[in-house]
Amino acid sequence: MRVFEQGYYGEIYKGEIIGMEFSKNKLLNLIKWRYFPFVILTIGMFLIHTCFKLGWGDDTLFQTLKDDNSVLIDRYHGWSSRIIIEALLIIMVHLEPIWRVLDTAIIVLIALSISKLFPSHNASITNWLIIGILFMYPFIHMSSAGWIATTLNYLWPLAFGLFSMVPIKKILFYERISWYEFIFYIPALIFAANQEQMCAILFVVYFTFTIYLLIHKRINMFMILQTSICLMSIIFILSTPGNVKRKNSEIQTWFPDYINISFIRKIEMGFSSSWFEFVMKPNVIFTVFCILLLLCMMVTQKKKLYKWIAFIPLASSLIFGLFSNVLSEAFPAIQKINNSMTQYGTRVNFASIITWIPDIILAVVFISILISLYFIFINKKYAIVTIFIIMLGFGSRMIMAFSPTIWVSGERTFIFMYFSFIICSVILFQVIFKSEISKFDTFTKSIISILALLSFLNTLYLLG
Repeated sequence: MRVFEQGYYGEIYKGEIIGMEFSKNKLLNLIKWRYFPFVILTIGMFLIHTCFKLGWGDDTLFQTLKDDNSVLIDRYHGWSSRIIIEALLIIMVHLEPIWRVLDTAIIVLIALSISKLFPSHNASITNWLIIGILFMYPFIHMSSAGWIATTLNYLWPLAFGLFSMVPIKKILFYERISWYEFIFYIPALIFAANQEQMCAILFVVYFTFTIYLLIHKRINMFMILQTSICLMSIIFILSTPGNVKRKNSEIQTWFPDYINISFIRKIEMGFSSSWFEFVMKPNVIFTVFCILLLLCMMVTQKKKLYKWIAFIPLASSLIFGLFSNVLSEAFPAIQKINNSMTQYGTRVNFASIITWIPDIILAVVFISILISLYFIFINKKYAIVTIFIIMLGFGSRMIMAFSPTIWVSGERTFIFMYFSFIICSVILFQVIFKSEISKFDTFTKSIISILALLSFLNTLYLLG
């Protein structure tokens, strides 16, 4: 027997009301699901991938290579140690629709790995934060040598590298690791370690935490195995004859004067070029990181000195980055500082103190970040971890100073430094969220939501 109720527009079947309420509850439960943010990320990133124009750059080169061992052997002896990456790349350039799907999945894997790497106060909110900041990453950087070639050489090693670090967290926190998980963790590390920058990061991470466990009398054979794989990959990279030939060829092609640059000048070149990308250019991710850094200091410390120290990176990113074009009209010195970068680093002349200013600003920002991270956390283990992450990201870009392709490789080599700021931003957000200061929490969520949407639309427009 049907039951009807009198409604504004006449009789309404009560079962329909119940059905609508049930559907509404299902929708609300779906939105509250901790992994629902990754569904949104998947949809957004796939839309972006449909806009990619393929078939140019190194992608066309690898389309001409045959999928056989002789090609990889020739590459090993004449050009590169990235044998595993290039073996997959030769296949992927012929499967463009599949690459679009897989590359979308790779980005989701990055988000999921970051989510799994660090304990969170609220998994759902944290995951929304992660995808919000991921949308801010300038994915246009992955087009510099052709979309497929660049992503497989940088984005994919990053994704598999982060994924291969998940067991470290599980081991440290005594979480259970099923036997079948190792089937994924080990190959992921092998693939990621085939890329030089990621290999260096993985070795430092695994070696550091292996030693940490040994000090605490917790011998873990998996950690030792992964560290050994990283070490073997480093030896393989350094001993590959193709890397030496490639370096000599690239010196002649891209940077003939590279061999005449002193060691100190290379250090300065690596330092200044790394931080210029974030401080002296409009950089949304770095600005968000600086905002979170300042808010965390305001939440945890009462001394004004600490707050001023945390304010330095944000002020610098606004003055020399986001608002530099406007401010340089009134203060031309800002533009002069922004234009100080040359092929040899900044125009620093050790005999002229004025020329030191760009490097001094960058050094002050760098030191301010490290000091702020140390004082924000009551538990100094978290302080050390965040500082460690920043140093890893910076170090991964710093080593480019010893490559003649430091400039021609473009922004893609910054990807690991970008994600060090992304990961630390996620950690800093936990401090704000746990503080239960609603105005900071709401402000952070609002800023990230707005910037994520603007960044997503900006990427679509640039690709259109």
